[in-house]
Amino acid sequence: MSSSIKTLAVAVGAAAIVVSTPIAGAWAADEVSRDAFGKGPQTQSAVQGEQRPTRHAQDEEQRTAARIVGSGIIDGKEWSVTLQFYPEITEGFPSGDLASGLGGSRPGDPSLLCQRVFIGAVQVDHQAGPWAGCAVVDGRDDSVEGAGLHGLTDKGTSGTRIFVGNPASGTATARLTLDGGTVRTAEVVTLPGTSYRAFALPIADGETIASVDTFDGQGNRLTHETYWD
Repeated sequence: MSSSIKTLAVAVGAAAIVVSTPIAGAWAADEVSRDAFGKGPQTQSAVQGEQRPTRHAQDEEQRTAARIVGSGIIDGKEWSVTLQFYPEITEGFPSGDLASGLGGSRPGDPSLLCQRVFIGAVQVDHQAGPWAGCAVVDGRDDSVEGAGLHGLTDKGTSGTRIFVGNPASGTATARLTLDGGTVRTAEVVTLPGTSYRAFALPIADGETIASVDTFDGQGNRLTHETYWD
């Protein structure tokens, strides 16, 4: 299985594949979790006698950012990718992972960035526990760039996979071209209040990647990669 987030739409000619564009705004963490399992975001109205969260909990919720990067259906399975930022190290996060951030240096403002990939309601690397896909970052504006293939078998090298990229600042869209000419595109999503961004594109079982390109808001190509086959 593959679940690395650091080194680092439209489906043409593939009617069975649906790529959803994320809606604007951020959802609370519990809503994102439900959507990641294919149940969709839900809200609940306060009822008389219901215990309300403390002001501290409300402030913490406002500081925590979460957003769906992409979702859809591939090989008959629902998939989704969610980015979530925790401004402080959450209780229960493995202490052995606190020594250094994604870049290998000790962060001055240790926070958590989680990139959770689900295929068919199963989280990639779920065997790693509740913090699978999470890593320590240095506050809201750490440098996180890279890309990877995420799947439930063979470390993302075969079967149904999701290509997730964490591009540089100024990147607006990504284009994935498959062998045979099929093209899929996705918008880059940025977590509100942070510099963290990502895009996600699905790859069906048996498909191979010819190239991955990224573009700025004016359509100028920024990167061109051909080594993802």
